[in-house]
Amino acid sequence: MQSHSDLEQLTLNAFVDRQLDPEQERSVLAAMEIDPAVYEEVCQLRRAKDWMRSGFADARSRHARASAMPRRRRFGLSIAASLLALTFATGGGLIGYICGERQAPILARQDDPQHILLHLDESAPATFAAVLDYAEAFLAEPRPRGAEVEVVANAGGVDLLRAGGSPYEERVRSLSRRYQNLHFIACANAIRNLRRLGVQVTVLDNVNAGETAVDHIVRRLRDGWSYVKVSDLPGI
Repeated sequence: MQSHSDLEQLTLNAFVDRQLDPEQERSVLAAMEIDPAVYEEVCQLRRAKDWMRSGFADARSRHARASAMPRRRRFGLSIAASLLALTFATGGGLIGYICGERQAPILARQDDPQHILLHLDESAPATFAAVLDYAEAFLAEPRPRGAEVEVVANAGGVDLLRAGGSPYEERVRSLSRRYQNLHFIACANAIRNLRRLGVQVTVLDNVNAGETAVDHIVRRLRDGWSYVKVSDLPGI
């Protein structure tokens, strides 16, 4: 039986994205049943990815409706949400699961237009160029004191923040020097997985690599940062 230490972050991401075959899905599900760390990691990934896919367009209205529910109904829903529902189709594929709400709601306050979070999960140079263009244009405009932009990279996106591998090394360094309120974060799990494969990973100067992308994104969303879909940026 696989434990949390045996499961690669890429495998858990693929599980949440439903890109595994039925046998691999069953292996992850079995690990979730016996290892709370696997369960929690999958729930975090699923929760964060669902919010990111939706773009948070109607998250606040849903939260408001939930808060307005009668207390008895909310209590019943909280019990239901605490259960892990594992259902298989006839062919063995995963249909869905429900993760317990063990943590505070992701959106704790109104989106802050002066705090922007950009999430990069692919190693496409054109996409990264659009991300850098957006960040530079945003910060070049007059902004209230305290405005910030963060570029969070995981999966293939980490390649674009690696020394000796990114086609935009000099631009990242230049922007980091010019704007003290622009920050780059490389997912610690993605880096660890690359190193397990024997890949030597050295991130660029001023890139923070001490936290997982999911943990960082969820924390920023709770703080009210505005999530900008990279796929919606001009030039992509």
